[in-house]
Amino acid sequence: MRVPKNVEKSLIGLIALLSGLAAVAYLLIGWYTEEPALIVGAIGPGVVSGVAIVFLRLAYDRILTLLIITAVVIVVEDRLLGIEDVANAAIVPLTIIGITGVFFVPRRFVVPYVGAFSLAVFFSRLHLSKGEAHYLQAMIAAGSVVFGAILLSWIRQELERREERRHSLFQHAPVSLWSEDFSSVGIELRALADSGISDIEEYLTSNPEEVRRLAALVRITDVNEATVLLTQAPDRDLLLGNFRMDTFSRGALDSFIAQFLAIANDIEEVTSELKGGLTFTGHPIEALLVWSAPRVGGALDLSNVTVAMVDVTRQREAERKLQDLVRSKDQFVATISHELRTPLTAVVGIAEELRDANGSIGDEERHELLGLVAEQGLEASRIVDDLLIVARSDAGNLIVASLPVDLGAEAIRAVQAIDPSITVETNESPVIVNADPQRVRQIARNLITNAQRYGGPTIRVVVGDQGRRGILEVRDNGEPLSPSSSSEIFEPYTRSQQRAGVAASVGLGLTVSRRLARHMGGDLVYDHDGDEAVFSLTLASVVQSVTVA
Repeated sequence: MRVPKNVEKSLIGLIALLSGLAAVAYLLIGWYTEEPALIVGAIGPGVVSGVAIVFLRLAYDRILTLLIITAVVIVVEDRLLGIEDVANAAIVPLTIIGITGVFFVPRRFVVPYVGAFSLAVFFSRLHLSKGEAHYLQAMIAAGSVVFGAILLSWIRQELERREERRHSLFQHAPVSLWSEDFSSVGIELRALADSGISDIEEYLTSNPEEVRRLAALVRITDVNEATVLLTQAPDRDLLLGNFRMDTFSRGALDSFIAQFLAIANDIEEVTSELKGGLTFTGHPIEALLVWSAPRVGGALDLSNVTVAMVDVTRQREAERKLQDLVRSKDQFVATISHELRTPLTAVVGIAEELRDANGSIGDEERHELLGLVAEQGLEASRIVDDLLIVARSDAGNLIVASLPVDLGAEAIRAVQAIDPSITVETNESPVIVNADPQRVRQIARNLITNAQRYGGPTIRVVVGDQGRRGILEVRDNGEPLSPSSSSEIFEPYTRSQQRAGVAASVGLGLTVSRRLARHMGGDLVYDHDGDEAVFSLTLASVVQSVTVA
């Protein structure tokens, strides 16, 4: 078990103090009793105190080395002084040193250490007494060391097993765990309270630089494997030490405020949220942070704080997408109501006019009005058809026909139904594809309508073939879409930037068109060649000698 450096440093300081006091005691007692040997005896503890001070100055935190030096000095001094009472008193620090050393000796050297130290104590006692008693005294002294060392060794093994279990659980936990030292933060927060700041929360909230300064004092002492994966750190050691505050956003700094308030209010556990954090590779991260400090002796042990970090980045993204979808659905309901109301209002209005005409409308005017009714009814039917296709596609029961289709002829039919002024460019020979003719016209109609709403003023349809694929392209001279929009436009209820003065649409046309294309074994994609925006429908070609539908 590796004893923390601060513990070894504290013990070295304690040895320096006690040895110094022992040296002073030797001098005072020797002077008072006029015993020169006792005055000389001050040299031993003085040497030990001096060595301990040197260790501290050089930051040489090796307590075992100092313990061995101390034991050697005690034994040598006992031999030189030859004062039995003093030597008998020295058995106490020797026993303590022997037992304490068990904690600092590597496990594989515990038995040799105990054996060697016990023998040294045994032989160091033999010169003090005459007759048979000196053997008994030596055996008792050595036995005391052995018994104490065995007891402490058992305690050490138990502590090591517990530490190994804790470390194993820490390292293999499925969530990110951080072991952190908030001791310096606690000192600073007490200083702020002593300076007269009563509302720490308001002070920290209004002083982000103070939060940054305090956060930089937090020292990370250990992290587990899940933390390395979550932060995408190239090396675990890069995570240790003080926080790298240069990468923290204001949202990330806010997560520290709750932790600092827990310290100020003497609270053992608090949950906060990390927003705007970044991994080592620059990816954004959002997480829930559970900060926990153990309570030792009635006070928070800020040197052993554990922070559990639960990654909620995907959940937050899903929540935002769900919110966007809800807004899109709301917009969709409003838009579909408007789009259906427009043709239905026209149908109802014309029907009422025909009903109330009482023969005042001529045949030509009646024929024109009936044409408008049919046209508006067809528009409403197309909207409903798009909705049904999306619903059937989502349910997995969309059915399309598979027939030889003249792609150019179907493009011409679609253009004639919408705007005969649009140019259709076809090959000299028919481009025959395997598809559903009704669905091909529906796709062409949706693409042309989309170009009229969102594209440039000049629209043309191009039909051709490429290898074993037939291609129908709807082109317009509009501006290119952004990279994100070019993928989003095929999602339901999504619209690209519409032209001024044009009413918004349902936002299902491109979704329906791509799904139909893929159900027929083809695809629908968007591109911009620098001059024109291009929606390309590709379908598998068939042998031209087959009868055309």
